[in-house]
Amino acid sequence: MEASRRDFLSISLGGLGALGALGVLYPVLKTLAPSSASSTEARVEIDISKVPELGIRVTSWKGKPLFVLNLPKDLEEKYKYDVKKDSTNKTGKLNYDLLKEHRVFALIGVCTHLGCIPLWKPEGSESVKAPYLHCPCHGGLYTPWGDNIGGPPPRPLFVPPQKVDGGKLIVGEAGFVEDTV
Repeated sequence: MEASRRDFLSISLGGLGALGALGVLYPVLKTLAPSSASSTEARVEIDISKVPELGIRVTSWKGKPLFVLNLPKDLEEKYKYDVKKDSTNKTGKLNYDLLKEHRVFALIGVCTHLGCIPLWKPEGSESVKAPYLHCPCHGGLYTPWGDNIGGPPPRPLFVPPQKVDGGKLIVGEAGFVEDTV
């Protein structure tokens, strides 16, 4: 049996249609499938000795930017800015109250206003005379502990679960912060 030109075109178009359908279905199925994040992505270890004082190390945790800060002991004395009264985390406290005993800690680096990534300003500025985080998109201002002190953000930066183990900060395991707040 000899194939005609019409049969060849029908088979070719059918094959292209099937390929197109697979091209559309694959991303849909991939999106609906459970997350393939492994436990190594849910747990990040940061060498504390590699974060300089008043420095920041940016990495990622669960697909979000993670800011690891190393603050000097005397920073609280220099920091006299009013925190917005409604800027408590889900525990009803300020991030400062949760993190003040620790010089090195991690914050999720996503502005709580519209999801922008704040900038670390260790030298301060004319308006804020101490280190702070600044979201340049809409003017959100955060203390080094992630409490908001100005602009439109409705709440402080999120704090992931974390603990210190020797010379490492381990994000993703309960410790001095038990759950994301």
